[in-house]
Amino acid sequence: MKNLKFLFKMKIHDAFQIAITRKLHTFFGALIALAFVLVSPIASSTGFTVYTTISPMTGLWWNQDESGWGVGLTQQYGVIFATLYTYDFEGRPTWYVASNCVVAADGCTGDLYTVTRGTMLTAPWSSANTIVTKVGTINFAFTDTNTGTMKYTINGVSGSKRITRQIFATEPAQTGRFPFDFKGIRLNSMIFNPLLDIICQTTLSFTNVSTVTISPTLVFDVIVDGVITGQVPFFISGLAPDATATATSQPVVNNGSYLACGTFTLQFSSSASQIR
Repeated sequence: MKNLKFLFKMKIHDAFQIAITRKLHTFFGALIALAFVLVSPIASSTGFTVYTTISPMTGLWWNQDESGWGVGLTQQYGVIFATLYTYDFEGRPTWYVASNCVVAADGCTGDLYTVTRGTMLTAPWSSANTIVTKVGTINFAFTDTNTGTMKYTINGVSGSKRITRQIFATEPAQTGRFPFDFKGIRLNSMIFNPLLDIICQTTLSFTNVSTVTISPTLVFDVIVDGVITGQVPFFISGLAPDATATATSQPVVNNGSYLACGTFTLQFSSSASQIR
């Protein structure tokens, strides 16, 4: 009877805490959003910002409706090196490079060059006759880490192309460690934060690395002493591309009871997980 009274009181206390917490989250969320609008030093036209503490834009980019040309981007923090392979007026293969495309807000801008009179790979290298010529400028503006627009001026002629990241291979799923990918979702980390040492609360962080909005249900098997005793799902609705979210759940690990949080293992179940 004492245990029942304790649980009843704890549920009332938890319900009260959740109600207060939600109101505080709403209040502080509004304050943070207002502060961001007022003090943000850079307002990106697309609402997307290229991070410079990492190098997310590195990759091969193209326009899928114009197969045959493309641009390779190598980002090192605040600078992007762009290599554009295309054709000249006579249809001959031509290369352009932007070695110092400086990142700002949602993209980068830099001078565009051609390099001619180099030495073929099958002959000893000599740079004596190499000529570097500035032919114009190039600008990249990204809407996210997979799509953007390339604007250029080459020899006085300006143009614009829509570009997307070229995906030609899929990273294999790695379920033995974090992070790992599953059908467009990257599982980043899992944190165990038991409540009062009796409720095995667990928080999963994951990112949508696909190009569409999805609603994932990620399921883990609960293993106790080598035996699967049940499953725990983590769910979120409407996760946008490149967005990261967390979901919290409470694994049942002691004969169907929440009253103990012993030693257990969570193992990802790809067969039970779904992406919608």
